[in-house]
Amino acid sequence: MASHRHERAESTLQRELTRIISREVRDPDVAAVHISKVSLSPDKRSARVWVALWDPKPGEEPDPAPLRALGRATPFLRKMLARGLRMRHVPELRFEFDMSEEHTRRMETLLARIRKRARKGVKALVAAMALHVAASGAAAGLERLESTAVVMGSEFRIACYAPDLKAAGGAVSAAFDEVRRVDRVLSNYKPDSELSRINQEAAKRPVQVSAEMAGLLASCQRYSAASEGAFDITVGALVKAWGFFGGSGSAPWPWTLWLARRNTGYRNLVVDPEERVVRFLRTGLVLDSGGIGKGYAVDRAVEVLRRHGIESALVSSGTSSVFAFGEPPGGHSGWDLDVRRPGTDGETAVTVTLRDEALSTSGSYEKFFESRGRRYGHILDPRTGRPAEGLTAVSVIAPLTIDTEAWSTALFVNGEEWARDHPIPESRVFLCSEDGDCGWLEGE
Repeated sequence: MASHRHERAESTLQRELTRIISREVRDPDVAAVHISKVSLSPDKRSARVWVALWDPKPGEEPDPAPLRALGRATPFLRKMLARGLRMRHVPELRFEFDMSEEHTRRMETLLARIRKRARKGVKALVAAMALHVAASGAAAGLERLESTAVVMGSEFRIACYAPDLKAAGGAVSAAFDEVRRVDRVLSNYKPDSELSRINQEAAKRPVQVSAEMAGLLASCQRYSAASEGAFDITVGALVKAWGFFGGSGSAPWPWTLWLARRNTGYRNLVVDPEERVVRFLRTGLVLDSGGIGKGYAVDRAVEVLRRHGIESALVSSGTSSVFAFGEPPGGHSGWDLDVRRPGTDGETAVTVTLRDEALSTSGSYEKFFESRGRRYGHILDPRTGRPAEGLTAVSVIAPLTIDTEAWSTALFVNGEEWARDHPIPESRVFLCSEDGDCGWLEGE
């Protein structure tokens, strides 16, 4: 049992370090590495952290710059670990390159799996969905390319078919660059992002913003009005109060919650999309793009892929959203996805086929904390200031990922009865209740 707890602590530490490095460390030398293994000392006072280059040069010794950068970032990393994992005593971190044969075997195994999937088709988990493609791309004269990148604290994945792998590689690289650009605009973890600048200045004076930002915030206001406030980009103060901003969550003090509720509300956000000006009506208002950022990034990546001539691809962001366009080779009418039943070990609730459509799932079963015998999910009702209850998951299918992401959150907050009374145009909605029942809304 003790050994199991020790291994679990190592796994948790590796996962949290990976999240912090991908989301909050801006040094490009650090971005060049990934955490391959963590080993805690028996007393948990120190940890050896093995790192490997994402793009190593065969036969060459690794550049020591990433290790030096990690050394400089160590105090910040330990501070964020203490905050995210609520650790009283964060272990000392010692970074070194993973040059072991074990790591080499892991990389070789991974490459072999990728090559095997490229020959035989696709069978990969995408978000809370599983993608199934039985036919071989080669049979249609197409090559399959799959690639991932950690952005916005999530693993973005692109799988596409094209007649030329080199051209497809350029398209996928450009799509990931676009996702990173969106992150630089919308991240509230990056102090120099446009969203952070708005949060810092808009309560003091009107802020001139980009046309892109003005359009996005205007869209968010429309989602808020249509959902009667269930979707709200001004929920940042509540997210921080409940400990979900950079952490795993904790119950707030009543005064903290009262103040956060006071500083939340889309009507306190004023957006002029024509003049491209934004201002806050409350000093403590905080924008949080978590409800639409990844969906918007997926849509932008899809646009880049299409502009580069890709006609068949699937783009996903973490465990929440996916967009599929065209169809995989072999006579398929689209991309088949299995929506997982919440609270099970991969059990399928329903299989859907997507073509030129997006699917997003919002649920309380993955990110939550427990306190005094109660479970609190991370999806908050902006009007009550508390975690939403009544459903375990909502999946929405619609033409744009930003729409599916916003509406899956709004319907999760508003509940099944409201969803039935307020149908969303050009969409399909799949609900799972807390008693385990799942199904489409009537008429779908």
